Amino acid sequence: MLVNLIGPAKQVQGRCTKVFEEREIGIGPKKGQKFKVETPTTYLATIQFENDCIIQITLSFDVVAHQRNHIELYGNKGSIIVPDPNMFGGSAFVSVTAGGNWGEHKTDMMPLGKINIKSQSSRANESPTNANYRGAGLSEMAYAIENNLEHRCNGELSLHVLDIIDSTMRASQTGIPQEIKTTCKKPKPFTLEEIKKILN
Repeated sequence: MLVNLIGPAKQVQGRCTKVFEEREIGIGPKKGQKFKVETPTTYLATIQFENDCIIQITLSFDVVAHQRNHIELYGNKGSIIVPDPNMFGGSAFVSVTAGGNWGEHKTDMMPLGKINIKSQSSRANESPTNANYRGAGLSEMAYAIENNLEHRCNGELSLHVLDIIDSTMRASQTGIPQEIKTTCKKPKPFTLEEIKKILN
C-alpha cells in the first residue's frame, strides 16, 4: 500500500527481535499446541522513498493490543489517518491546521468502500462494519490482460515490494542499511469508470 500511496523506495534501515522462545497456537484444529519460535517476530524499520519521504513502520506478532492508527502520514500541508490497509472502506481523517481538528471522510458510499461483509468472522477486522473487495485486483488484472493494458499489480511492482520486504529483513537482522535495488512506477489510482468495469 505504501508504494501505491508514495511511490518506490530507495533505502531501508531496521532492527528486529524475537520476544518469546515458545508460542501457543490460538485458533484452529491445533489450538493449544506449542511450538518453538525460530524467527524474529517484531520488526522496526525506517524506509526512505525515492521522493525523500521517510516512513517508520512497526510490524509485530508480539502486541496484545494497541491504540495506534494503522497508517498516519504527515506532510507540509496536513496530516492524514488512513483506514485499515488490510481491508477496504473505513474513514480517512484529515487535519490541515497545526493542532487542529480531524475531519472525517467516509468511504462507505464509494464503490470499493460500501460495506459488504455480512457476518463477523474470527478475524477482528472482518466484521459487518468493513468492506472486502479483494477480488478487485484480480478483476483489474483480467480486464487489463483482455484489453492489452498493463495491470496495476504487475511484475515490476511486485518485485519492488518483495525487494523492500527482503531488504527490511536483511537490514533489521544485520543492522546495516540496505539500498533497494529495484524500482517501479507508482500505480495510478482507480477511476470511478474503471471500478464500474471491474465490478461488473
